[in-house]
Amino acid sequence: MTTTNPAIRVAVHGAAGRVGREVLRAVAGAPDMTLTAAIDRVPPDELAALPVDVPYYTDVREALTAQPSDAVVDFSLAQATLDMLPQALVLGTRPVIGTTGFTPEQVERIGSLCAEHNLGGFLAPNFTIGAVLLTKLAAVAAPYFEYADIVEEHHEMKVDAPSGTALGIAKAVHEAHPERFAHNEPEREPLAGTRGGDYEGISIHAARMPGRMAHHQVTFGGPGQTLSLRHDTTDRECYMPGVLMAVRKVGGLNGLTVGLDKLMGL
Repeated sequence: MTTTNPAIRVAVHGAAGRVGREVLRAVAGAPDMTLTAAIDRVPPDELAALPVDVPYYTDVREALTAQPSDAVVDFSLAQATLDMLPQALVLGTRPVIGTTGFTPEQVERIGSLCAEHNLGGFLAPNFTIGAVLLTKLAAVAAPYFEYADIVEEHHEMKVDAPSGTALGIAKAVHEAHPERFAHNEPEREPLAGTRGGDYEGISIHAARMPGRMAHHQVTFGGPGQTLSLRHDTTDRECYMPGVLMAVRKVGGLNGLTVGLDKLMGL
């Protein structure tokens, strides 16, 4: 006799946004999930039609009380996420967070909330599997070079710069190369900041403009050679395999897990 596991009940917070709409489509199309609710601050009379038929709410507690959910996928703003979390966790709903821009103290707070409610939670600065692999490969290369630059490019509406992914790459590179990277300081700098942000000697450069979605490149330099690792995304659908992976695994997590690499076993 075979048994079928019940479908994972999933709400989406930040559902009116561009990534949130992709999450709605992905969850609705997943055979092992049930889409329970779309949540956003946009008033219903100002909301553009959602891509799937799902109950819509502007209040988190109301949504998760009326539509009990095993997980809530969050792609919103940092403060909106922090406001949402206590309301979700008290109702037994595990967070899968794709929002970026948190301070280290805020990430610690998210972890404390998950522990306080004895529930697993998941947070990733990037749900793109290719970006996770880029970070891993950059960490493998880092010990063999003394110079490193990171360039990231995003659309003009992105609220943080540099991206959480770029900072995550820089952190992984530094952990693999604990000594500060060599960092050229120009004798003259006619335009301040041209060398980019400085993270342990790694120069980080951010571009924002229409016509692109997300691009990250790490370049290492050494005598007579450079090594460049690059990842591009062309559609927000790229995040969905990682999001669905996290939704499927968050129920088995203890406390807050940070980074898709942990779920991928990297």
